[in-house]
Amino acid sequence: MLRSFRYRLQPTSRQSEELKNWLSSLRHLYNAALEQRIAAFKMRGISLSFYDQCKELTELRGSDAEYKKVPCATEQDTLKRLDKSFKAFFLRVKRGQKPGFPRFRGYDRYNTFGLPVVKVCGNRVNIPNMGMVKFKKYRELEGEIRNANVTFKNNRWWISFVCDLGESPKKQAVSSAVGIDVGLTSFATLSNGEVIENPRFYRKAEEMLAKRQQSLSKKVKGSNSRERAKVLVGRAHEHIHNQRVDHARKTAVALYKRFDLISHEDLNIKGMVVSEDGKFSKSINDVGWGQFIGALQSKAEYAGKWCVPVNPRGTTQRCSRCGENVPKKLSDRTHDCSSCGLVLGRDENAAINILALGRSAVECMAEGQGIFNV
Repeated sequence: MLRSFRYRLQPTSRQSEELKNWLSSLRHLYNAALEQRIAAFKMRGISLSFYDQCKELTELRGSDAEYKKVPCATEQDTLKRLDKSFKAFFLRVKRGQKPGFPRFRGYDRYNTFGLPVVKVCGNRVNIPNMGMVKFKKYRELEGEIRNANVTFKNNRWWISFVCDLGESPKKQAVSSAVGIDVGLTSFATLSNGEVIENPRFYRKAEEMLAKRQQSLSKKVKGSNSRERAKVLVGRAHEHIHNQRVDHARKTAVALYKRFDLISHEDLNIKGMVVSEDGKFSKSINDVGWGQFIGALQSKAEYAGKWCVPVNPRGTTQRCSRCGENVPKKLSDRTHDCSSCGLVLGRDENAAINILALGRSAVECMAEGQGIFNV
């Protein structure tokens, strides 16, 4: 089981300048490698591989002192990222999706590089070709460090360690279970009738963010004041993102303290954002369903509990007591079944259906193992 630990990196001014130079060199390497692949296919009809470009990297490091300053493994990681971009592009073409050909990276569009091998001593990390760099170690690392990524974002440095924690805990028997129906009016409705309010972090910060964006638009391009204004806008967006992630993780942890199985809708969030002419796009992005579902899956694996995605089709319209189809418009907030007389909130009705589907899915996966204690 892999887990990422993210910390604020605190390099000295000299180290910070050197890291910025590394980012610049790696960006040029990425763009040059991309240009080489395009030219090779157009002129000779061949596709260069990651290994072909690694061979040329050895020659490049021997002839250019700037590239030699950056660790070789980090430059290879940059070429590997480009290779993954091409593989993802061809896979999308094969599936008939929107291809999205790999693009050249401009200034401020390349802000992360990998460190395949790192050593940590206390609150310092040994970066190859640089030495010991301090980071804010607010919690202990767990497991064995596999690799690390350094990111420069909003004028601050961050480092993420990817650690191997070993085998995932064995799934527990289910003593308590709940279904979750996510929404926009409320963040989520549970099958037991509980409602989690929607925090609406973006809406609350919208006025402040608008002022910062207006200030940015008035700055002269290329000026220092514009760079400062740009950082302020970026940090505002970063703060909102952090609030969403923090809320999602804390909510997931609180739920798994009470329940052994959580069933949720398997939503196509990207498709919902672009559908209906973007009518609900801002609200869907603000509520943060993706972060919440990701947190549920991550916490379930770490705790040895169950997180079950189910097909949401029909969960709102179907009666959770008798199974009769009860058509509803989006504005209809109450489920009123004429067949069995069940009356309750539409979201709670959907959550009960989602729970039933989740329990059925787990029973099929663990048939004969007596996974349910209730």
